[in-house]
Parts: sequence; structure tokens; C-alpha cells
Amino acid sequence: MRVEARRCDERGSTAVEFALIAVLFFTLVFGMIQYSLYFWSTQAAANAAREGARRGSVGQTCADLTANTLSYIKLRDNTPTITRRYYAATDTTFSTPITATNGANVRIRITYNSIDLHFPFVPFINDGAVSETAVARVENYSMLELDKWTEC
Repeated sequence: MRVEARRCDERGSTAVEFALIAVLFFTLVFGMIQYSLYFWSTQAAANAAREGARRGSVGQTCADLTANTLSYIKLRDNTPTITRRYYAATDTTFSTPITATNGANVRIRITYNSIDLHFPFVPFINDGAVSETAVARVENYSMLELDKWTEC
């Protein structure tokens, strides 16, 4: 009789234990999902910036550069901002843009917001802001195609 009475007293304890652990468990699971999507987005932005810098160093037009770069960006919440500027090879602070010349550096900067899944109790890194930059050297500047070498 005592064994059966003890079993009746323990009924529902599993549900109570699950309720206590579930909040922490699901916060961790959803946090891992949210952060993995954010890091995937930053990796895609880094790849897009590298590809944009490579294309910008050979003088691709702004429209083509933007279209190609946008095709690499994943999990974006808004329209990315893509800027292309040329700097002297000795300008390591990227403070003074110049016109494109052989030996100059082209710098591509991509900024946008990553998708936020709005999980409760899960904060988002930088409110989802993604910003990546890549630099490449201009090797074969051609004066004949000046419209391709403008800033965008």
C-alpha cells in the first residue's frame, strides 16, 4: 500500500520539472538559432564585400557591382547600402577618397540589418546590424572608361 501511495504522490512531478527547465532550454535553443542566422548573414556580407572589392578593382560599373554584390547577401531585413570609394595606397585610415588610379585601393563597405526572428528573452547582437568592408588594389586602371571608375 505504501509503494502505491508514494507513486500517486509523485504523479505530475515530471511536468513540473519540465516546466522549470523548458524556459531555459528553449531560450538556449532559440538563441542558438538566432545567432547562427546572424553569423551566417555576416559571413555572406564578408563574401559579398570581397567579391565587390575584386570587381571594383577591375572597374565594374556601379550598377553591375551593386547587382552582383546583392546576389551574395543572405538573410537581410532591409536594402543593403553598398559604397565604393578609392583611396591612395598609403592611406591606411581611409580618410581621403581620391579618383581611381593604378596602385590605388578600392574599398567596398556593405551595411544592412540581418533578419531578427524576435524570440522572447533572446537579445540580438548590435540590433542585427551587419557591416563588412573589403579592400583590393587597382591594377589596370583605364582612362578610356572613366564612368566605370566613379564612386558609388
